Amino acid sequence: MIKVSVLMTVFNTERYLEDAINSILRQSYKNFEFILVDDKSTDDSTHIIKKFKNKKIKKFFLKKHIGRTPALNYGLKKCKGEYIAILDSDDISSRRRLFKQVNYLDKNLNNNIIGTKTILINSSGKKLRDFYTPHGNKNLNKKMIFDNFLPHSSVMIRKKFFKKIGLFYPKEFKYAQDYALWLKFLLHTEISILSENLTKCRVTKDNMTNLKKYDRIREFEMIKNNYFALKNFNLKIYDKFLLIFKIKKRFIKLFYRFLIFHLGV
Repeated sequence: MIKVSVLMTVFNTERYLEDAINSILRQSYKNFEFILVDDKSTDDSTHIIKKFKNKKIKKFFLKKHIGRTPALNYGLKKCKGEYIAILDSDDISSRRRLFKQVNYLDKNLNNNIIGTKTILINSSGKKLRDFYTPHGNKNLNKKMIFDNFLPHSSVMIRKKFFKKIGLFYPKEFKYAQDYALWLKFLLHTEISILSENLTKCRVTKDNMTNLKKYDRIREFEMIKNNYFALKNFNLKIYDKFLLIFKIKKRFIKLFYRFLIFHLGV
């Protein structure tokens, strides 16, 4: 039976952490190790992690806060399984997520990364909406060049694929490090998504996606990702123009937010 490493990095998610951890410990697929990296949390997250005594959990408590991207890369180096699954510390995996994804990768040897359909929930766990995913994997792979349609908490990746191409999360990214990695994956392999909702991703005012202080970082990093796609993928003329238009639109948005921040206009 294939061994899976489940990687979760933690920083100040005490309100949701127990639910996230329990959603992995309750998996129907049992051959996994659970890599928990606490990035020097300042709330009760560290104490919550220490309360769990399950032998599948391997706990790593960083001595200083290094940020999400370095913490993810630190955790990747600790993963011993043949497949690596990701779950963020405020999200939830359904009970059969690992089983379904392992089964898919076992049957599709040419696939190296598999995600799942995802439900967006609020801070109380109530469903907000389904996360939009383009219909069909061929359509998904084409549209991934323009934007990120693969939720971070839904992925499972072959470890040997990581090793083969020597990739980690780009250390210069703070927000869109997952999308930057997926784009590099797309240069070497297709991305697939299971048609079942097997992950719940939490949308709160404290998410990096919603915090205003990250506005400029988000736009700048998405511009970098769009530019990477423009330079590295063999695109048709129409798609090139579409991507250039998206980059220009993001630059205008970034400039506007720069003015607001520095001039108060």
